[in-house]
Order: sequence, then structure tokens, then C-alpha cells
Amino acid sequence: MTQKTKSTLRISISIVLVVGSLYYAQNGIDLSALMVSLKRANYWWILATVPVVLFSHWLRAFRWKTMLKPTIKHAKLSNLFSAVMVGYAVNNVLPKGGEFLRPLIFSRREKISFSMVMATIVLERFIFDMPVTLLLAAGVFIFMRNDIAIAYPNFTLSQLTGMGVLVALASACILLLVLYPRLTEWILQYTIRRFSEKIYLKFHALVESFRTGFEIVKTPSQYFRLILESLAIWFVYIIPMWMSFYAFGFQTSLGLNFGDATFLFIIGTIAFILPAPGGVGLFHTLVAGAMMKLYRMNGAEALAYATLTHGVGYMVTSLVGGFYFVLENKGHHLPTHPPNQDTV
Repeated sequence: MTQKTKSTLRISISIVLVVGSLYYAQNGIDLSALMVSLKRANYWWILATVPVVLFSHWLRAFRWKTMLKPTIKHAKLSNLFSAVMVGYAVNNVLPKGGEFLRPLIFSRREKISFSMVMATIVLERFIFDMPVTLLLAAGVFIFMRNDIAIAYPNFTLSQLTGMGVLVALASACILLLVLYPRLTEWILQYTIRRFSEKIYLKFHALVESFRTGFEIVKTPSQYFRLILESLAIWFVYIIPMWMSFYAFGFQTSLGLNFGDATFLFIIGTIAFILPAPGGVGLFHTLVAGAMMKLYRMNGAEALAYATLTHGVGYMVTSLVGGFYFVLENKGHHLPTHPPNQDTV
């Protein structure tokens, strides 16, 4: 399968997901009632979530700086924040495209190895983000078990445990790569080198570069700080969901609180894992559907809430990320072709 065919297939799947989920989200909902719900919202509360959203992304850049500290002593936070925002903006158009562009921009700015920086993204996702997400999900499952049984009767603790096992296995593989270089070298020797010395040398260089990016794992003194920063990121992520309750008066009419916001955030996170640009459509379907089942809300109010909470994040990342995209393009830090071996 050619690269062009793969890109076409990926885009086609994304379009189908977006169109299908948007249709499903609004199916059976009175659009005039949706407009009324959107007009009734208190937009001062919605606007108040904007700096919170920006702060959450700044925290992600701040944690990234901590992760890079063992190899890059004086990484500029402004460069890291720029790369984070450009990455999110690209994800809004090209699913997961920002995960590649984000380390590439920063590596070009700092004139360092792309593979080394990319390693920190892998570490971020599998060692910090996914475990924290699963812990939040486990907490929600334990403390809101009855609510989950109503909204998702077929979901069980064993399914959540299965996800945890998969993440643990992926994390274990990463740690083996970092902590046991001889084992990694033995695997490369007996699987790749037997067939091609050239490919082996490329993989060997790539693994060594990745190992450099994983240096934070060998720095236990930073563990507590990284845990606090990770928890802070996810806590701040939830705040806009909670603040938006006040835009619709749900804290009074339905008695919704921070725990409910956490539950909806976990549900909405699934939309950003699947290959839909910016979670468009999927977020609306998942969050609005959960609110209708769990809180017995009418579809118009639930979809209005999902639309505004998602819309704020989408607009902030698109506008701020787009601004930084222009700056990076002027600075010639954006790629015109994939990174070659020299950048690895």
C-alpha cells in the first residue's frame, strides 16, 4: 500500500467518523430546541473557560520541559508551548498528525535529534497520560458505579482492567528498552541484523536516540514532580467541563458537581483517541448520549452543552495553534518533507 493510498484511507475513515457521529448526535433532536438551548446559555461562563483551557496546555508544555531536563538543561518554555499548540491545531484537521509535528518543530528549533524528542512524546502518552486516564476512570467506576450502570449497562470493571493490562504491557516494553539496553541489543542482533546490516544500523541508531529521550525514567528525583504535574494537567482539563455546568444552570437544576464533570471528561476523552479530527462529532455523541441516559436530560440541552464545551477547546487550539503555526512557518521550522536519517 502506497503512502498516498494510506493517507486517502485515513482521511476517508476520519470523514466517515465525523459525518456519521454528527448525524447520530443530532438524530432525533429538535434543532430549533437546540438553538434555544444555545441562546439561553450564559456565555460569560463559557468565556471564562478560555484562560483555563490555555493554562492546561501551558501545563503540558511545562511538564514536557521537566521530561526533557536530563538531556536538554535549558529548553525554552515558549518554544515548547508553541510546539504543543501547533500540534493540537494540526490534530483538529489531521488526526494524530500533531503528534508527529510537535516534536519535529521543537527539534528543529533547538537543533536536536527528532527521535530523541519523539521518545518523550511516546513516554508522555504511555507512562503518564494513559495511566492517569485509567486511574481517573477507575475512580469514577468505583464512586459512580450506579451511574455508570445506568448509562453503560454493558460496561464492566473487567473491561477497564483489560485496558489497564494493555497499557501496563506497553509501559513495560518502554521501560525494558530504557533500563535493559543489552536485552534490546540482543533482540536487534537476533531479529534484524541476521537479515540486513543496513537496517540493523538504522534501528540501532533509532533505539539509542530514543533511549536518550527516555533519560527522565532514570531520574527518580523527578518522579514526584512529574506525578504532580500530570495530575495538575488532568485536573485543569476537567475544570472547563465543570464550569460549563454553570453556563446552563445544571449545578442547580440537576445537582451536577465536579464528580459529574470528571465522568463526562473521561467519556469525552475516548473521542480524542479515535481517528476523528479534533474529536468532532464523536465527542458530541458520547457526552450528549451519556448526559441523556444518566441525567434524563432532553437531547437539545445535552447536545448544546457538548457543543459549547467542545467548541471552546477546538477554537482555542485552532486559533492559538494557527497563530503559532504561522510563526513557525516564518521561522522555517515546519517540515517540507519527512525527517531523514540525519534528523534522527
